[in-house]
Formats: sequence, structure tokens, C-alpha cells
Amino acid sequence: MSERVANQPTAVEHLVEESSFGADDAVGLRDRAPREVVEGIVSRVNRQALAAFPARESFALGATPTPDRRRVGYSRPTGPAHGLAAMAAAVTQATPGWPGHSLLGRLRDNTRQALLNIGTVVRYGPDREVMEQDATDTHALLLLDGVVKVQATDETGDTALLAIRVAGDLVGEMAALDRKPRSATVVTCGDVVAKLITSGELMGFLHRHNDVFVELIAMINDRLRWANQRRRDYLSHTAAERVARVLAELVLTYGREEAQGWTLGIPLTKVELASIAGMKPRTAEKAFSDLRKAGVVVSHLRRDVLVPDLVALQKFGRW
Repeated sequence: MSERVANQPTAVEHLVEESSFGADDAVGLRDRAPREVVEGIVSRVNRQALAAFPARESFALGATPTPDRRRVGYSRPTGPAHGLAAMAAAVTQATPGWPGHSLLGRLRDNTRQALLNIGTVVRYGPDREVMEQDATDTHALLLLDGVVKVQATDETGDTALLAIRVAGDLVGEMAALDRKPRSATVVTCGDVVAKLITSGELMGFLHRHNDVFVELIAMINDRLRWANQRRRDYLSHTAAERVARVLAELVLTYGREEAQGWTLGIPLTKVELASIAGMKPRTAEKAFSDLRKAGVVVSHLRRDVLVPDLVALQKFGRW
């Protein structure tokens, strides 16, 4: 590694040095991470924070110092005022930094920092299986930067995408809490930086911080509601409507607004998007064909879709 600038440790180094796995392990982990990788992550994700905070202050890697109105995570608006007006109101109420729907976004500042101070920093490259379905390991990952997808494979070998998780989210918490085999596989979408937290660490932390336990239950409750909604959609909506509903909700939560419309900004195939709505690959192309004919989705050669009019997509899905 190149020599560090005196008194200017990076955000990743702060988190590594404060990890609970010991100083020697932390230094070894930091030294295995290429300097240019560390600097690239920090400059891309926490550029303003590096300039604003004192050198020895802990950083929330993955946070943006001020809300970005083009890309903000928040829950889908409820009540009659769906559409862009309600969405704009939700943006102004979103927690600055970590997405408001994530575990880190739900916590108070001091509790959030306490959670960031446990575990050890790990980095994964693109398309890595960081957790495997039916495996018996029991650690959890607190995502600091990057995106992962959660998927499950059935007895016939078919794989379905269950969810996507972003910076601020906790993944693998079920196995960490009940120590049973993992129910899904977690795969990275691009480079990912996370805190690896053992089951014992997580349980001990929850015993010391009851407010985090409450927010963790709320997070799991939201995920159960999402799964229940997909089951209800299967009973009362066509395949194309189900894809439209899932895509609209994902765009509202994770997407960004561009000149021609809204994009999800996460490299998911049409088959993966359709699988969240509970359909087989052979049905996915027909569903997206219906969406394209209705003018509510534009397919790109790259792995992304463009939503020209988010309200029209919602109406197509009978939101």
C-alpha cells in the first residue's frame, strides 16, 4: 500500500480500526484492501463528509451529507395521495444520509454509531455469493456501500429474486438470530463494503440496545408486509400488472430521476424483476412486452429499464 497522508485516515480505516476483532486483525484487513479501492469508495460515497468532518471523527460510509432529491430511499406513500406530490413530500421527510427505510436510517445518531462500531469491515467484488442458501454460518452483514440481491432456489433449480438491499440495510439477520440454515442466497451487484457482525456480537448488541431491537422488528415487519403484498397481487392482478407494481415500488424506494424518466439504477434482468412478482422466466418477456406496448416501460440494451412516467406505471398496475 502507498504511504498514508499524516493524520488523514479514510472512513474505511476508521471503521476497521474500531472493529471488535482486534487491532492486529484490523490492520491486516486494511492492508489487504488496495489503497485506490479505499479512496475510490470514499470519494464516491462520502466525498463531502471527508471535507466536513475532523480527521479522527467516525464517518457513516455510504451516507450522503444532504438528501439527494434524485435518489432517496423511502417507503412507498400511503393513503389516497400516491403519485409525484406524495413522493415529493416523502423525500423532504427522508432521513439525511442513510436511506430512511434501512436499519441505519431508522436509528438515532448515537445508536447508529454504536452499531457501526461493532463487527469488522469486509469488501466483496461483483457477482460474489456472500451468503449461501442452506448454509449453516450465522453472521450478518451490515451494508455500508453497494447493493446486493437476495434470491432463493427451489427443488427444480429455478431461482427467484426475493429482494434487493442497499447501504444501511442488514442482511442475514435471520440466521444470526435463530442460528438455523440460511433461507436465501445473497449476491453482490458490483463492489460491496459491509460490516461483518457475528451472531454473538449482534445478540449482545441487541441486549444492550433495546431501541435497535424494536427497529429491527419493524424492519422485519416491513419485509413481511412486502412478501404478503406480492401474494395478494398474485391473486388479483395480471402478470404485467404485477411487474408494474413491483417495478413502481422498487423505483420509488431505490430509483433515481433522469432527464427522460426514472431508472432503477441496479443491474437486474427483466427475468429477475419478474421473479419478484412471482412469475417464471417464460412469462417475464410477455409481461414486459405488454408494459412496452402500453408505453410505461422502455427497455435498454444494458440491464436497466426506463420508466418515462411513474404515475402512468402506477395506474397501469392499479395501485
